[in-house]
Amino acid sequence: MMAEAQPGGVYLVQVITDDREHQIWAVAAPPEEAVDLVLEAIPEGWAVSLLTSRLTPQELEALNLRAGEVRKITK
Repeated sequence: MMAEAQPGGVYLVQVITDDREHQIWAVAAPPEEAVDLVLEAIPEGWAVSLLTSRLTPQELEALNLRAGEVRKITK
């Protein structure tokens, strides 16, 4: 069973698709692992970058991410 992510352990990663669509993904992992986890979840060739923006406590609670979980939060 995975432990719940600590509030400071959720990072945002921007994804740019082949069609130049921008997506935001939330990752419950240390920043040095966040980009790699998103890269594993998306098609090859899409671009990713770690964002400096952070989620609010309310947003973190609503997402309810577990450690190591990756979730797209925008279309």
